[in-house]
Amino acid sequence: MKCFSIAGNLIFTEYSTSVIMKKYFLLFGLVVLSAHAFAQNDNLKSHYLKVFHNAMAYNDPDAAINALHGYIAIDSNVAYKDTLSLLYFVRKSYYSALILAEEVAKTDKSNIEAYARAAECYQQLGDFKTAVNYFEQISAATKNPYHFYQLAVSQYSLKRIAECEANCRKVLADTNSSKIGVTFNNGDGTEQLVPVSAAALNLSGVLQMEAKNYVEATKLFKQATAIFPNFTGALQNIKVCEEKTAKPKTQAKPPATKPKT
Repeated sequence: MKCFSIAGNLIFTEYSTSVIMKKYFLLFGLVVLSAHAFAQNDNLKSHYLKVFHNAMAYNDPDAAINALHGYIAIDSNVAYKDTLSLLYFVRKSYYSALILAEEVAKTDKSNIEAYARAAECYQQLGDFKTAVNYFEQISAATKNPYHFYQLAVSQYSLKRIAECEANCRKVLADTNSSKIGVTFNNGDGTEQLVPVSAAALNLSGVLQMEAKNYVEATKLFKQATAIFPNFTGALQNIKVCEEKTAKPKTQAKPPATKPKT
């Protein structure tokens, strides 16, 4: 019985040592595999970043987008998601830009630019109500004339005329508004980068033109072109106002003819 007891202890001890050694080797193997996986991931991340930088250097946004997708598949770094959102926005892929911008804004509450990009995406996608809601909060925080202008544009689309006019005035009251650019879509399908002050004057002129105050509208459009002489949209609007206010030409009476005898 005693002998059995000793043998039992020996057997137990050997079994315990065996289990411990197996666990040790398993753990060691996992550590090695993890280290290898981390090293492999680091190599892949370096590869994707190199592809991204090369793509940007060679002005290939599609390759840059693909490279960033490869990177964030390994490491969901919010900074790279923000860059990816910006690339989509520049490419006018507004829905993709919106999804990423909102994800970034929720993760990093201090990233106002991501929040503003989401607002512009809503605007471009035709959801002006949400865009107004976003821009009201953003402009209140930043006091940036660019954000006040975008708020005014969305309010104009919703026919909230008084609020639109008020925000145009806020843009023009800021002395920095002539130094900040905004992309303006001309009626002929082209785009221009114009000072946001000129864009606000043009929008104010449009409001007056729609109210049939063509003289006042012309003044505002001319103020816009004084800031940016090649402002196609404002020049086109001046032409429209001139046509509306032009006096109709009187037709000359045909000379009287004697009746034939």
